[in-house]
Amino acid sequence: MDAARHEPPPRPRRARLRAGARRDVPRRRARAGHGLHDRARPVLQGRRPRRAAGVPRHRRAHRGRRPRDGGRLGEPLGGAAAHGGRRRGLARASPPTRVSLGEAPGAASRAVTTPDGEPAVATSARRRAWVAGAGAGAVVTGVLWLFSARQWALYRVPSWDLGIFTQVLRAYSELRSPVVTIKGEDFMILGDHFHPLLVVLAPFYALHPSGFTLLAAQAVLFGLTAGIVTWAAVKHVGWWGVAIGLACGLSHFVVEAHAAQFHEVALAMPLLAMAMAMLVDRRGVAACAWALPLVLVKEDLGLTVAAVGVVVAIRAASSRERRAGLATAAFGVLAFVVITQWVLPALNPDGVWDYADDSILSLALSDPGAALTRLGTGFGVKAGTVLLALLVTGVVCVRSPLALVALPTLAWRVSSDVAYHWGMHFHYGAVLAPILYLALVDALGLLTRDGSRGVRRRWLVPALGAGTLALTLLLQPRFALWTLTQSDTWAPNARAATLREAENQVADGEAVDMDITLMAYLAPRAEVYWIGNTNPVPDVVVIDRSSGVLHPPPDDVAAYAGQLFPGTTWETVWDTFPVGVARPVG
Repeated sequence: MDAARHEPPPRPRRARLRAGARRDVPRRRARAGHGLHDRARPVLQGRRPRRAAGVPRHRRAHRGRRPRDGGRLGEPLGGAAAHGGRRRGLARASPPTRVSLGEAPGAASRAVTTPDGEPAVATSARRRAWVAGAGAGAVVTGVLWLFSARQWALYRVPSWDLGIFTQVLRAYSELRSPVVTIKGEDFMILGDHFHPLLVVLAPFYALHPSGFTLLAAQAVLFGLTAGIVTWAAVKHVGWWGVAIGLACGLSHFVVEAHAAQFHEVALAMPLLAMAMAMLVDRRGVAACAWALPLVLVKEDLGLTVAAVGVVVAIRAASSRERRAGLATAAFGVLAFVVITQWVLPALNPDGVWDYADDSILSLALSDPGAALTRLGTGFGVKAGTVLLALLVTGVVCVRSPLALVALPTLAWRVSSDVAYHWGMHFHYGAVLAPILYLALVDALGLLTRDGSRGVRRRWLVPALGAGTLALTLLLQPRFALWTLTQSDTWAPNARAATLREAENQVADGEAVDMDITLMAYLAPRAEVYWIGNTNPVPDVVVIDRSSGVLHPPPDDVAAYAGQLFPGTTWETVWDTFPVGVARPVG
């Protein structure tokens, strides 16, 4: 009895196969969630499990791979698992399931499926990315909207650009050609910069015709950009992607662009963010599709489109992606040449591209020595701009080929002959934000892809996620957003009250010659002209002596108006420092 207890149980006799066709052999039914015993079941049905390298299939370990919803590891239902474990020929491999760097080890193996057959962990990760993106986008939109609200209320006007774009949107909303009298009488603005895509904002302007509508729209577009960056980052690096997205939305690229008030580049930001997000996802054709509309935002962005195409071609996983990348690169270069050499001169009143002489590249063809000398002008400012652009991402962004997309913007800025283009202020570096921060996300994926780098995975993503946001916050006192912490931003302002009263001195539909301060405030209801151009005699002249535009500012506004329009007698009808208003006599 005792000896028999320790003897192994008798080996079950293998079922003898019947004679005849294989269809007589009972097969197991394909179903989701086959476990170890399911894989062993063919042994009890009279068939041996298929062996590979001497190891039975039902004894093989997963070896770190993620099982999908199907029979064998990595195969969908209806494949080899649905046919009793036998494959005829080579089955097409299913695409690998993407697992974020922030996902807990083994979470994929424990995944369950939703009623539609999709892995629940994938659905949860996708929902997490959407929620994080929406939250970060809302935060950035709210902060920028608050900044613009105070800037608008205090009549803080850095340039005439908001007035120009207000006239553009007013023309589109009234179904007129975009003639901008601020630039000159009958001046077609599409001959200045090529931005026909601005027409998409016309319905929103029509709902609330005000210059502030453009500022609010820009806050939403910048917030949407931050949301897209966060969405892409959370998909790939987990919750630390929220820090990267917020760092992007509050970076000096975005904050300074918003402080400079509305510009057409705001439309480029979400498009470029989506193109870069598709590059991170290795979806080259989609990246090209998102990048193509950029040529309708501004003429120089054709070169950025070309850079996106080059990156797609470099990283192409198929001949289709490679062809799409090369075609996009060629299209971007062609669009830049056609727009700058033919379209802009054709629409410009002077028949030229006004900004062709801003770059030293044209000088390099005629006098290379002089071009090099001018390239070195402002070298410290240029170097600081490029260095800070890299430091805000910990310089890790250069590990990714996506950083190549930033080269056209950096190149034209450092080669420009205009000092405003060199520094960190204004809107000229805005497009660098989605490029560099999503290049950082892609670089993190490259640096942590190898499973043997577990230590690096544990510290690199948190360090760079927290570091980028911390550096962004530490830099805020140097940039415009810090004004929200200053008391005079919230205190009653006598200058603002005076300007508001001066604004009421102009009736609807009147022609106004003025400096930059009240342009965007009066453009929705009056015909605004810049006082520095040769204009027809207006109905009223408005001068803000504190704007810093006129040197020196006139003490007598009526006398100054008489100098501008000889043959017309003027009188001052309202004058409260710093604003004076004059009208023609009679």
